[in-house]
Amino acid sequence: MPIYLDNKSQALAITAIEAIDVLEHGIREFARGEAIRRPRIDNLIPTRRPEEFFSFSSMEGGMKNPGYYALRIKPDIISWPTIDGMRRRVTYCHKPGLYGGLVFLFSVDTAELLAIMNDGYIQHLRVAVSAALGAKYLSRPDASVLGIIGSGGMARSFAEAFCVVRNLTTIKVFSPTRSHLEAFVREIAPKVSADVIPVSQPIEAVRGSDIVATCTNSYSPVIIGEWLDPGVHIANVMWWELGPDVLKRVDTAGLFVRRTPMSVRGYVDDDFAIRVDVMSYAAGTAEERARIPTRSKEMFGIKDRNRYPNARYVDCINWESGVPYSRVRETEVTTLANNSFGTLEDETGPAPASRESNLPASVGVFTSAREN
Repeated sequence: MPIYLDNKSQALAITAIEAIDVLEHGIREFARGEAIRRPRIDNLIPTRRPEEFFSFSSMEGGMKNPGYYALRIKPDIISWPTIDGMRRRVTYCHKPGLYGGLVFLFSVDTAELLAIMNDGYIQHLRVAVSAALGAKYLSRPDASVLGIIGSGGMARSFAEAFCVVRNLTTIKVFSPTRSHLEAFVREIAPKVSADVIPVSQPIEAVRGSDIVATCTNSYSPVIIGEWLDPGVHIANVMWWELGPDVLKRVDTAGLFVRRTPMSVRGYVDDDFAIRVDVMSYAAGTAEERARIPTRSKEMFGIKDRNRYPNARYVDCINWESGVPYSRVRETEVTTLANNSFGTLEDETGPAPASRESNLPASVGVFTSAREN
């Protein structure tokens, strides 16, 4: 008989420290070929409301040791309105404020269904600890100031997770909605040892920060490249939160694992396409399908084949030797390479890393699938 774990039960049972250890183990197993994952696929159908689509997302993966397999499903009503001058991604299930995502956990050894979980808490934590591992390997060891853009559930998880990997003394946070900002401070301040400081402008959260995290649902850039201090580490939930000027500032992009990429070149199926960096199928008329945002590179007008045109790609850690990446200079601007929600594009694939590695030197990468 499977157990059921709602979000509150998960919050009581799983800490950020434990989640970081578990995810690190999972990535190590993936590097060894002992784990698999299937990237996210979205299936989109127009609703009777012109601007909204039904979206059914699914993704899955498992590992040999300790022998678990998980399937996540996420039914949403989705739209892309312009709010406060920025195009955003808005989702809900049944009615605004409610969500229907579930995770099904199976035993690899017996195929038994072990647990059914709401995906709110565990999903936010998974994304946050992925970003925190990126900061663990790529940010300066003495990083003490975190600047966050956004004040929702993802920002809360980021604040707690980053405090695990770095000795943070200050967390600056910006949100355009003052009530959300104040609620964030009230909730997070008792949970972390750092001072949590609300700021009135996004530039205040970025300037003077050793780590900058964008945790929004914006389809427009939320920070400006010239705000970034030398040596900063950048973390983001959605990569289109970062415009071309920010991407050009990145000197070093870290990879968790190098794997041979999946190729869908020449694959033909009913309206299969990459939409907003996710493999997807879509129903509807040509006019209806055209309302779905296109790929994020095209949204920004990015023509360079490489997302980070001035960056070198490095291994965050050599999993065989256990040796982590060491900065060449203190002023490096670093980030964890985003691989488009698990899809791998040979047209934008990273150049071989300059750091030697015992892992296969393929162009494919496995990083954090940072979807909501």
